[in-house]
Amino acid sequence: MTSHSPTSPRLTPSRAGAQILQAHLGTGGDIFYLSPRSPVGSVPIRGGVPVLFPQFADRGPLPKHGLARTALWALVQESKSDEAHSAVFELALAPRPLGVWPHAAHLILQAEASLHGLRLCLQITNTGSSAFSWTGGLHPYFAVDDVQTCSLTGLAGLRVQDRYDPCLSTEPGGAPNWNGQPVERLYGACPPLTLFTGSRALAITTNGFEQWMVWNPGHDGGDALPDLPTGDWRRFVCIEPVCVSHPVSLLPGQVFTGTLDIRVLPYAPTSGESA
Repeated sequence: MTSHSPTSPRLTPSRAGAQILQAHLGTGGDIFYLSPRSPVGSVPIRGGVPVLFPQFADRGPLPKHGLARTALWALVQESKSDEAHSAVFELALAPRPLGVWPHAAHLILQAEASLHGLRLCLQITNTGSSAFSWTGGLHPYFAVDDVQTCSLTGLAGLRVQDRYDPCLSTEPGGAPNWNGQPVERLYGACPPLTLFTGSRALAITTNGFEQWMVWNPGHDGGDALPDLPTGDWRRFVCIEPVCVSHPVSLLPGQVFTGTLDIRVLPYAPTSGESA
C-alpha cells in the first residue's frame, strides 16, 4: 500500500458510529473539528461527521440522533494512494426488542478524500418485511478559525425554523449571526453553500437530502457540554444535510442514497477577514 506524503489526502475513520473523525485534503489541510475530550473509540464522538439514523435529534422515542451513531460498524474496505484515501463502512440493524426499532435496515457509508475535496455517501436499504420511515442525515463539524468571524453564503431567502426565534420564518441574510448565542436553524431546502472559515473557503453541496441544519451551541451551551473544552464552541459550525420535516419512507427493498460533497476553493482572505 502506498504511503502518504505530507500533502496527500487522508481520512481518520472510526468504526464507532462509522465516523470520519478528520479529513485532510492535501494543501487544504484538515476540515473538521474533533474535540480532544472525545477519545478515539468512545461513543458518541464530539466532532468529525456523525451519522444520524433513524431519528434526528430528540424528535422521537429513540436515543438522541438514533441508533447508528453509537453502533460499531464494519470497516469493509479502505484504500490509500497519493491522490485519494477512501473508506467504506457497513452496518446491519436488526429489529430491537420491545418495539424500540421493529425494522431491519442495512447502511453503507462511503467516504473518499481527494486532493481538493471529500465526498460522503450514505445508503440506506430496507432489508425487512415492513415499511418504515426515518429522519436523520450527516452531522459534520466544520472547523473554523472563529465562528464569530466566519461566514456562510447561500441561505438567504430560504424558509427556516429557528429553535430560539419561532417568529422567524425566512432567512433574512446570508447566515445566522454567530455572536455567542446558540444557533439552531432548519432550512426548507438544500442549495449549494460556501463556508468561509477564516483561512479557507469550502463549497458544500448535497444530493438526496432535503434540508440544511445549521447548529452551534453558543457560549453557554458549549461550555456546558462535558465533552467540549471551554471556549471550543468558537472552533466549529455544524452544517448538516438532513431529512427532518418530511420523514423518508422506505418500502421493503427500497434504497435511499444521500451525498455530501465538500470542495476546497481558491481563497485569499482580505485584510478585513480573519487570516
